[in-house]
Amino acid sequence: MERLSERLAAVESVLRKLEPVENLLQRLDLLENSIYTTKKVFTFQEACMYIGVSESMLYKLTASKEIPHYKPRGKMVYFAKEELDEWLLQNCEPTIDDANRMAAESAAAEPFFNQRRHGKRKKD
Repeated sequence: MERLSERLAAVESVLRKLEPVENLLQRLDLLENSIYTTKKVFTFQEACMYIGVSESMLYKLTASKEIPHYKPRGKMVYFAKEELDEWLLQNCEPTIDDANRMAAESAAAEPFFNQRRHGKRKKD
C-alpha cells in the first residue's frame, strides 16, 4: 500500500509539471458534458454517470421498475434522457418561502380549529 501511494505521488508530480495536461483534462470534461446535452438515449454506463449513481444502484432501480428504461432486445438497457430528467425532478422539496406561502394560503382557506379541543371548532 505504501509503495502504491509513492507511485501515485510520483505520477501526480509528473502531471503537475505537464501544464498542457490540465487544459486537456478541462477539454475532456467539456466534451463529456456536451455528450450528455446532445444525446437523447443513454447506455447503462452513461445513465449511471448522468444521474450520478453506481451501477449496482441503477441495476436495483431498473430491476424494481422504479426508473423508466428500455430493453429493445431483452438484454441491453437504454434510458431516454428526457425521462431521466423527469425522474430526477420528481418529489420536489419546497423552499422555506414556498412552504410558508402554502401554509398561509391553506390557513386562509380553512376555518380555524382549536387544537386543544382536538379539531373541534372554536365557539364564537
